[in-house]
Parts: sequence; C-alpha cells; structure tokens
Amino acid sequence: MKIAILGATGNLGSHALTAAVDAGHSVVTYARRPEAVQQRDGVTVIDGELDDTAALTAAVAGTDALIVSLTGPMKDKTFTQRTLPGILTAARDGGVGRVVLVSAFGAGDTAAKASPFARLIYRTALKGFFDDKATAEQLLPAAGVSYTLVYPVNLKEAAARESAAIEPLDQVSRVPGLPTLPFANAGRALVTIATNPATKGQRLLVTTATGWKPVGR
Repeated sequence: MKIAILGATGNLGSHALTAAVDAGHSVVTYARRPEAVQQRDGVTVIDGELDDTAALTAAVAGTDALIVSLTGPMKDKTFTQRTLPGILTAARDGGVGRVVLVSAFGAGDTAAKASPFARLIYRTALKGFFDDKATAEQLLPAAGVSYTLVYPVNLKEAAARESAAIEPLDQVSRVPGLPTLPFANAGRALVTIATNPATKGQRLLVTTATGWKPVGR
C-alpha cells in the first residue's frame, strides 16, 4: 500500500512511519521540516506548509490511506479545528482512500469510559486539548471522505511491548486506571488500522492488552 503520513516528525507519527516501512509499504510524508523526517528507503519526503492545501493535495494524491497524527502546542486550543478542514479537503480532492485521524482517549464522549481519576485530568488540565479534538471530529461525517477515528491512551517513549489492543469503542465498557502504551506499539497499531479495510468508519481504542474492559464486564 501507499500510505501518507502527516506528523511524521512527531513521537507517534515517526513510529508509524517506521512500522509502515518495516511492513513493506511505501510512505509519503509532508512536512515543513523535511530534514527531521527519517531517511528510509521507500519514504518520499515532500516539503510544505500545512495551510497550503493545493500542495498538500498534490502530495497525498492517490494514496491508499492518510494517517493524520498532528498535535499543536498545548496552549493552542483550536489547532485541530483550524487545520483539519484543509487536510480533509486535500484528502477528498486528492482521491485518498481513507483518512485515519488520531484523536486521543478522553476526547468527547470517550471520557465517559475513563476512570474517575482520568476524567478529572481530562476535564481540568487537558480540557482545552480534548475539547479541540472533539470539536474537530465533528467535521468528518460531512467531509466526503472515508475515515477511521483512533483514540490512543496515554503514550510514552519506551521499548515496544508484544502487542497492543485495538478495540471498537462501542465494545468497550471502561478503561480502568491510566493505561500507558509505548509509541512504537501505537505506531504499529495505526498501520494495522490503515491497512485493514474492515476498520473503515470505525472509532477505535488503542490501549494496552489489559487496559480495557469489554461491554458486559
């Protein structure tokens, strides 16, 4: 497959790039700092600004999936709302097969499945960040693109575990505690999701193997 990645210089996006190349996919990245993107065989790096919709459209045109793993400064409470419309336009006009949008567990109605302590954090220290994610997600249904929404739990730089859990949110009753997953596992999960047609239209939790409880339990 041909996969485009926005955010390939970030903690999660860089691991998604590694996972995609290791799995044999070709990758296109679009970044304002191309020198910061991993130089790997099979990776095409295109220099550009996120608000240049025409250039972004040309960069992602014809790709099978576009992984969007972008996070603005924590003080910027409208970053995703501002940037996502142009990204969706580029994906639609460029004929991208599917947009895989990385949100965060705790955004919008996902917070209801979190532990009381986690909800406190989401509603206080991280409120602006999560509200921005939730508001931006509402743009997807009318965007004219196929999409999947991904909600990773807390992430950190650490050695990869054997596996991560990828679960449809409607099959998750709760996420106890504050599960934390290595970026490497989350990056692999993004590629698994992007290359699996069955995940189209789904909202998916990405967490540790034990970091969730199924409906009915």
